[in-house]
Amino acid sequence: MSFNNRILAALMGSALAMPAFAADADADAAPNRDDIIVLGQQMKAAPNAGKSGVPLIETPQAISIISTEQLKARGVVRLAEALRGVAGVSRSSTYGYYDAYQIRGFDAAYGSVYLDGLISQNVAGSNNELAGLEQIEVVKGPASMLFGSAPLGGIINLVSKRPRDDDFVDVGLATGSYNLVEGTVDANMRLDAAGTLLARLNLVYRDSNDFVRFADKNRIHIAPALTWRMGEDSELTLLTRYERNHDSPWSPVSAWGTVLPSAHGKLPIDFTINGKDSKAIHNQRYYHLGYAFKHRFSDALSFDQTLRYTDRKVYWNNWIFWAGFVDGAVVDGVQQGHVAGRYVYGPFRQRDKDLSTDGHFTLKVETGPVSHEILVGLDYRRNRSRFADDGGNFDPTANPLDILAPDYDRPFVHDPAAAYGGGGKSDQTGLYIQDHVRFGERATLTLGGRYDWAHSDGGVKDHKFSPRVGATYVVLPGASLYASWSKSFVPQAGSFTVAGDALPPETGRNIETGIKVQSPDSRLTGMVSIFELTRQNVATEDPANPFFFISTGEQRSRGVEVEATWRPTPAWTLSIAYAYLDAKITKDNLLPVGARLQNVPRHNLNLFGEYVVPQGPLAGLGLNLAFQYNSDKIGANYPEDVDGDGVPDPIAAFRLPSYALVDAGISYRFGPWGVRLNVNNLFDKRYFPDACCVDRVTPGEPRNWRLSLTRSF
Repeated sequence: MSFNNRILAALMGSALAMPAFAADADADAAPNRDDIIVLGQQMKAAPNAGKSGVPLIETPQAISIISTEQLKARGVVRLAEALRGVAGVSRSSTYGYYDAYQIRGFDAAYGSVYLDGLISQNVAGSNNELAGLEQIEVVKGPASMLFGSAPLGGIINLVSKRPRDDDFVDVGLATGSYNLVEGTVDANMRLDAAGTLLARLNLVYRDSNDFVRFADKNRIHIAPALTWRMGEDSELTLLTRYERNHDSPWSPVSAWGTVLPSAHGKLPIDFTINGKDSKAIHNQRYYHLGYAFKHRFSDALSFDQTLRYTDRKVYWNNWIFWAGFVDGAVVDGVQQGHVAGRYVYGPFRQRDKDLSTDGHFTLKVETGPVSHEILVGLDYRRNRSRFADDGGNFDPTANPLDILAPDYDRPFVHDPAAAYGGGGKSDQTGLYIQDHVRFGERATLTLGGRYDWAHSDGGVKDHKFSPRVGATYVVLPGASLYASWSKSFVPQAGSFTVAGDALPPETGRNIETGIKVQSPDSRLTGMVSIFELTRQNVATEDPANPFFFISTGEQRSRGVEVEATWRPTPAWTLSIAYAYLDAKITKDNLLPVGARLQNVPRHNLNLFGEYVVPQGPLAGLGLNLAFQYNSDKIGANYPEDVDGDGVPDPIAAFRLPSYALVDAGISYRFGPWGVRLNVNNLFDKRYFPDACCVDRVTPGEPRNWRLSLTRSF
C-alpha cells in the first residue's frame, strides 16, 4: 500500500468511529480538489434542487448555483457571505450572530435550508458549515410543488461532497483575524481495485474569537461518506455528519448610538452587553445519518431515494438582549439615556429528532416530436422536539448596564419563576407529479402539482395543493425565454384565533418571466428575471383581542434580477448580481399599508472579478476584487416610539443606512501547494446590515483578514 493510501486508510478508519464516540461525549473549509466553476460553464441540471436531470436552461424558474471554487476564491466560510453573489438575496435578522437572509424580499431564515434535497431543520440558530459541500443551490420563488411547506421567496439547498474515483488528500491550515486557528482535511480513496467501494472524509477544526468583545466560537465537524456501486445500474451512498459547536455569541445593540443619535456619541463597533465571566453560552451537538440510493431500471425509467435522520442537542445560557434604556428620555430626537436594560435568556435545553425521506421515479417517454420526462414522488418529514428553560429574567431593571462605565464582572440575576418547558411534534407527507414536455428542439412545457398533508401540535391540520406551470422557448442558440406561475404554503402552527382555532396556512403565489443565456463556448452565462410574489393569509394581531391573531395580512414583492458571469479568457472571471426589489405591505391591521418590508434593500449590487496569471514566472498568481452595495433598509417591521413622545412612529422612521463594501484577495498556486490571503471590508466601513427592532441592530464586521495554506497529496 502506498504512503498516500496508508494516510487515507487511517483517516477513513478513525472517522467512521469518531461520530459515534463523539456523540456520546458531549451535548470552513478550503477545498482544493473540487475546482468546479458552474457559472461560466454549462447550465447543467441541479438534480437536488430540481429532483430531475432537466438542464437549468430548460427550467422555468430562477436557480443560482455557487461552486466550491467560488467559495474558495472569496475566502468564504459562512453561508450568509456565500449568498452575497446571488441576485435577490440579502441579509435578514436572527439577532445578528447566525445565518439569516431574505430571498426576493421575504424572510427565509427558518425552514428554508435543505441538505441534499431534504429539509435541514434550523432550530435555535445555526451557522451552516460549508466544508464538505460540492455546491450551493438557490431556488428562487415558490418551491412547494417539489418540497412542500417552504417560504415564498425560495429555498437554499446544500449539496454534500460525494466519494470520487481518484485517490487524494487535501490538507489546509488557516489563521486570521480574531486569533483564528483552523485545520481542514478532504480525503478520498477507492477501497477496492474495481472501484465499487469509494470513501470520502471531510474534517474541520476551527477556533476563534470575534470582532465583538467576549465572543468566541469553536467547531469540530466530521463528515464521512461511503459509496457502494452495486452494479452498472445501482448505487448507494451513505452520508453522515457529526458537528459540535461551543460558542459564546455576541448580541445585537441598540439603534441609539448606531443608526439613531445618542447624546453620548456612537457605540464602538465591538461594544457588548454580554458578561466577561458570565459569558453567553450556546452549545450544539448534532449528527446526521442518511443515504442516497439510485437505480436505473432502463434508459427510460429510474428511481432515486434519499433519507436522513438527525439528532440535535442545544444548550444556551446568559444570552443577553438589549431592553431599552431604564433612564431613557428622547429630547429633540436624541437619546439621553445611558443605562441599558437587559433581558437574560437561559439556561435553556432542547433536543430535536428529525426524520426526512424522499423517493421519486423518473420516466422518459418519446412520442414522435414530443418527449416527456415525468417525475412522480412521495416525501415525508417528521420532527419531535423537547425543551426546558430554567428561568431567564425579563425585568429590564434587574440586570442594567451603564454603557458609559460598563461593569462586565457583575453576575446576572436569573428568575426561576420564569421557568417553562414543553415540546412539540410535526409531520408532513407530500405526493407530487411533474411532466416536463419537450416540443422538438425549441419549446418546453412544465406542468406539476403536489398535495400535502401537514399535521402539528394543537390540532393543526393543513391539507394543501401546490401547482406549478412553466414554459421555455429557445429564441436563439444559447438563449431561451421562460415564464412560470406557481404557489406555495407554510403552516402557521402557534398562531391561534380567540376561539382557539389554528389559522389557515400562509399561502403565496408567483408569476415570473425572464431569459437565460449560455454562449456556445460557455464563457458567458446569465439570467434576467422579472417577478411578482404575493404573500397572503399573513397572521396579524386581532384588533379586538390582543395576543390573538387573524389571517388578513398581505405582502407583495415585485422585482428584477440580473446575474451574469463572463470568462473572456481562461485567466479572467467577471460576474455581476443585481436586484431591484419593491417589497411592501398591501394589507394589515397594525402595519401601515404601503410601507416597505423590513431589511429589504431596493437596490442590491454585487460585482466580482478575478485574474489568474496563466503562464510565465508568475503563473498561478491570482488577484480578485469584490464590491457589494446595499441601499437603505427599513429597520423594524412594526411601529415603534422612536422619538420618545409615547406615540408609535411609522416604521419608516427607523432606517438602516446604505453601505458599500470592498473585499480583496491574492493567491498563489505552485505545484501541490496553495496560499491565499483574503481581506474583507478592505476600507473598514462602519455599517449595520440588518435589524430586528430598535433594541436589536446588527453591527457589520470591520476589516478582517484570513490567510490559508493548502497542500494536495
